[in-house]
Amino acid sequence: MEHYSTLIGVVLEKMDQTYKDLKLNYNGLEGILNSHSQEEIMNTPELITITMLKDMYGALVREIESQLPGIKD
Repeated sequence: MEHYSTLIGVVLEKMDQTYKDLKLNYNGLEGILNSHSQEEIMNTPELITITMLKDMYGALVREIESQLPGIKD
């Protein structure tokens, strides 16, 4: 079973990169939203979509952090 060690390492490395990409996108979307008022966000379809995307990224980030707590380091 030792031959699976490499596969596990590659998958964990990919998950780490995926996590970093998700965090980067989450932070970018959050930055966009922070530059607008809540009223603007609620009245602009594109900003509503960005809010939904940010929330999805946030859920994915939280799930990865919950499954792999050491990934935040």
